[in-house]
Amino acid sequence: MNGVLAIIFRLAVVLLGYIGASLASSAFINILALGALGAEPGDPIATASLVFMIPFMALFMAYFAFFPALLVIFFTEYLGKRDWLTHALGGGGVALVVIGFAFGGADVWREGPGEGFEPYWLSLDDPRMALLLVGAGLIGGIAYWLIAGRSAGNWRQNADLPPSAPAP
Repeated sequence: MNGVLAIIFRLAVVLLGYIGASLASSAFINILALGALGAEPGDPIATASLVFMIPFMALFMAYFAFFPALLVIFFTEYLGKRDWLTHALGGGGVALVVIGFAFGGADVWREGPGEGFEPYWLSLDDPRMALLLVGAGLIGGIAYWLIAGRSAGNWRQNADLPPSAPAP
């Protein structure tokens, strides 16, 4: 029963890490966006917008990055990777996969020069947008490492013990 509790506890820690990574990457994008728009650091309107936009945008980021992040989390948990660089690069890789899905040829409709709407291929015309998203993935990976990644694979040590064996 001790092994089952260790796995359930680890799943809860992983969920908290994923929530923290989504919030951190959302904060990164929002703070850079406000800086690019010329908001002053103590502006109350900018602060109020951050309070609303960071959690709201984190929901979308968590939604779009769920399956790629699930693969990276499984990889790091199964192999017991506990270094920050693996998690940061994994977050950057998740961001690249999300960019590929979101901007890799989705048929989107927009208002064209003529009457009505015409389809166009959504693309990353500005490479700064891709770098912003990859940077957010790196920050999210480091945030995940701070919350859950430093103890990746510990559940395997506890779950593999027979019930009568003493703890190491």
